Amino acid sequence: MDKEICLILKNDLDEVCGYILCAKDLKVYEKNAYPYYLTLKELDEVKAERFPNANRELERFYPEYPAHIHIDILEEYTGNGVCSKLMQALFEVLKEEKVPGICVLVDTNNKRAVRFYEKMGFKAFEENPGIMLCKLD
Repeated sequence: MDKEICLILKNDLDEVCGYILCAKDLKVYEKNAYPYYLTLKELDEVKAERFPNANRELERFYPEYPAHIHIDILEEYTGNGVCSKLMQALFEVLKEEKVPGICVLVDTNNKRAVRFYEKMGFKAFEENPGIMLCKLD
């Protein structure tokens, strides 16, 4: 079973203001997430169909980029370097775990997110720039 990683960003009042969720192994994540997919499908079939389609896009990168991340930071806590520090902490954990690379899906219209990922070393996949990949050397 994959031990998923969650790094939490808190403010001075000890309130959560962001997080990074990371599955070290996309295939294990999909298996573990399947029951949630079934529940989502009952609630909203349109949104549910995005789930397996998105992960199928990432499968071809699996051998070199098995980890998959999701980041969510409140707007007022971005732009001050803490997101980069959070990502660097994740990189260190993944390197210790011998994970070779990370893939992420990003909305190409979200220019700020694209710039952040590029700053962190991610490269857009040429055929689909909504998929960004990062090697952990």
